[in-house]
Amino acid sequence: MTDPRAFVSVAVGFTGLALGVLAAVGDDPLLGVFAGVAALGAGLIGWVVARQVRDTERQLALERRQMLEMEEAVTSQVQARLSAEETVRSLSAELSATQESEVERTHRIEAQIKEEVQAQGASRNSIVDEETGLYNDMYFRAAVKARVAAARRHLRPVAVVLVQVVELDQDKHELADAKTVADYLVSTLRDSDTACRTSGGLFALVLEDTPENGAVWTIERLRRRFAEDFDNMTVWAGIACYPAHAFEVRDLMGKASEALEAATEWRQDRIEVAVAD
Repeated sequence: MTDPRAFVSVAVGFTGLALGVLAAVGDDPLLGVFAGVAALGAGLIGWVVARQVRDTERQLALERRQMLEMEEAVTSQVQARLSAEETVRSLSAELSATQESEVERTHRIEAQIKEEVQAQGASRNSIVDEETGLYNDMYFRAAVKARVAAARRHLRPVAVVLVQVVELDQDKHELADAKTVADYLVSTLRDSDTACRTSGGLFALVLEDTPENGAVWTIERLRRRFAEDFDNMTVWAGIACYPAHAFEVRDLMGKASEALEAATEWRQDRIEVAVAD
């Protein structure tokens, strides 16, 4: 759309031209002056119009550029969201596959443990603690061996934990009810973990794919549950992890035993972690 002032500039210019012609024909200086003034006015109006046209074009160009940037930003956000959704779907599929493989691996290891125990001539009744329903010391040793072997193949950590829960009665510590402790253990641990009751009233745990900090947190959750429900229970635990503290099964179990012994030197709840040689 043409600025109306452009027509004014043209009209003034023509007026100046006409006055100039008349001044030349009539030899009239005054008309020449008017012609010059008209030409100057036409020039000024043209300059103003040209400047405003330039500013308008710049503004329009800026608005177009901003609009393009907004469109690009929106397009980028949409693409990023689509990419994120695709990543989430991919990770979900990978996680599902991993969880399935973990379950299969756990079942395979459990089958290996039972086969090893049965190879030693033990029946199911001989590997289960009658009082608690947990596996006993024989199964625990076979479980540690199998879990460490699997962890060595798959480069995964394994934690062995020995737990003793006692009840304080008139400054004397007596072993807590075994069935109660067993129930708390089973409800705290994962399905892939193994809980056993060994000789001497101890409880032994094998925590699959669990490093030192994970084992400490597991026992801490158990300790808090006892603290919330009982006023006179003391929980002692010794933790040793493969491969952080030992590579061999015998050394790993020895480290856990040493850690538990250090924990029992305290009169209150205590979780001790083995020290690597």
